[in-house]
Amino acid sequence: KAGSIKKINSSKHPFKAMENINYFLTAATEHLGVDKSELFQTVDLYEGANMTQVLWGLTAVARYARRMNKELPALGPDLSEKNERNFNKETLNAGNAIVGMQAGGFKGANQEGMTFGRPRAL
Repeated sequence: KAGSIKKINSSKHPFKAMENINYFLTAATEHLGVDKSELFQTVDLYEGANMTQVLWGLTAVARYARRMNKELPALGPDLSEKNERNFNKETLNAGNAIVGMQAGGFKGANQEGMTFGRPRAL
């Protein structure tokens, strides 16, 4: 979102660069709703210590940003959306009459008589 990061430091000092990363992470949680567990820590990016977590964090930010604006390019899969279903009793009870394949629905099929390759010579 435009204006999510109120201040961007242009200084080359390490502390200011780390402050910029922190502003980005704060905007991701407060404005996009990204959970902190999906993000990286400032030192992970600044020191290059845990770049895998940085990539996971950037992918999470992209997912949440795309949820707000579908016009953005996709970076990985979209976030899932709630798809609640309400079945009536008749529909739920209809499932009780179905016998699953694991309950013998294959008329006793088994692997008897099947051989794969040559038998072992003992």
